[in-house]
Amino acid sequence: MNKKVVLGVLAAAIAVAYGGSTWWAGTQIKSRYDIAFDELPKQTALVRVTERKYERGFFGAVSTVTLEIGCAADAAAPAAAAPAAADKPAEGEEAEADEEEDAGGIKPPKQLRLTIRDTIHHGPLAGGTLAAATIDSELVLDEKTQAAAKKLFGDAKPLSARTKVGFSGAFTTDLTVAPAKLVEEGKGRLDWQGVQARLEVNAARTQARYDLTVPGLDFSEARSGVTMKMGKLAAKADMDMSAGWFLATGKTEGRLDTLEFAVKKKAAEDGAAPAEPPKALPAVVLQNIELVGEASTKDGLYASSGTFRGTGKIGETKIDKFELTSGARRIHAAGYKKLADAWMQSSAASGCGKGGSKASQAAMQALAEQLAPDLKAMAKYGPEAGLDKMLVEIDGKRAEIGYTVSMAGVTDEDLQMPGTALLMKRGVLKAHARLPMKWIEKLAETGAESGQTPPPEMVAGLVEQGEQSGFVKRDGDDVTAQVEYSEGSLKVNGKPLGGMGATGK
Repeated sequence: MNKKVVLGVLAAAIAVAYGGSTWWAGTQIKSRYDIAFDELPKQTALVRVTERKYERGFFGAVSTVTLEIGCAADAAAPAAAAPAAADKPAEGEEAEADEEEDAGGIKPPKQLRLTIRDTIHHGPLAGGTLAAATIDSELVLDEKTQAAAKKLFGDAKPLSARTKVGFSGAFTTDLTVAPAKLVEEGKGRLDWQGVQARLEVNAARTQARYDLTVPGLDFSEARSGVTMKMGKLAAKADMDMSAGWFLATGKTEGRLDTLEFAVKKKAAEDGAAPAEPPKALPAVVLQNIELVGEASTKDGLYASSGTFRGTGKIGETKIDKFELTSGARRIHAAGYKKLADAWMQSSAASGCGKGGSKASQAAMQALAEQLAPDLKAMAKYGPEAGLDKMLVEIDGKRAEIGYTVSMAGVTDEDLQMPGTALLMKRGVLKAHARLPMKWIEKLAETGAESGQTPPPEMVAGLVEQGEQSGFVKRDGDDVTAQVEYSEGSLKVNGKPLGGMGATGK
């Protein structure tokens, strides 16, 4: 066999192998699309696939999907069966009242429709890179929406994404939201510098990582006098989603350079000065803001916490430190997932149907009865949640509040009790507060100037009375208080409420 024949056979073999790989890649990508869009409506009652088209070629495909977001047109719960003729109210009586009640209910907002077009390039050399596929995604806008988008985004695409799908099925998506700018004389302005994000997901869809950057935002509205400026926001997360989105574990971190908010004096309308021009509120400036979130599951119990901290100032008052930490612990993971899935899949729970109508109320009642046994069962694990700590430090003085709610000591016998009785018997509430006396006096002084609070000397007297009665304590220059409800009794600063006397002894 001569060289030409060998090379020809080799070239044919390569072509067949490449063609087979391309066909396989195209089949795999279409299969993943089918699975994804079949599963999407099962996740929530608020998202539906209304139109879908997949045009597949040998080297690529185009997927066009229209999603409807919001309450479905037929989401209102069906009314109860009509009563028998003998039971019907007389004409013009209760029936008319029911019609008025239903007509007066709050209607759900109109549905939002989004059409997404994906241009897919099949591998193994997809779009000039080694991959099972690359996908370029964009929004498809009608003429009216395009005109509105052009005012904000200019000639740039409002939203675009590029996805690289690996041979294992893992994928990486780079998402871009274009900068937007709008200035309306006498009304306000918006200058938003867009969003860039990268999402990495493994083949099994159990691990996800993202990096997000929002360069900044500058907004003002003339009528209300509101102005807001946001510096650079950067965030990242590494999550394990093997137990589902609601039970994702891992760590999320973020940092926001600055956040400024102010309400300035409003300009007089029609050139006429108001009798009493509103005062400008002091500007609020937060700086070096850190956001940290963590979640974990151990022995079937889920726990999560989030912290928001930084520095700043209000007007000319410098805030040395502020911190807010909240969390939840000992949440039975399987029970929580069951409740969350049922809630998300319920149109009534999503606020669909006529709010206040008998049909809507009946649907919510049915859902509550359905979920009640699982919710009560979770109480055995001693779930706890709350605002663990919120503190502010100014000039070396610290104010702090916090609270937690939980269930403790629940037995199988307790679970036979009605929900309210169970809560009263085994529910626990703990709350604490600490506030510098100087701050109380300053707040009283400021409020007295506008007539909103009693004068400082009267406020000081009220604090002293509270101390004598045992409702508050003095700890140096601070006023403190602790409240606890447990085992059916209420304690204030460690003493039963009913046993507190005039002297607090």
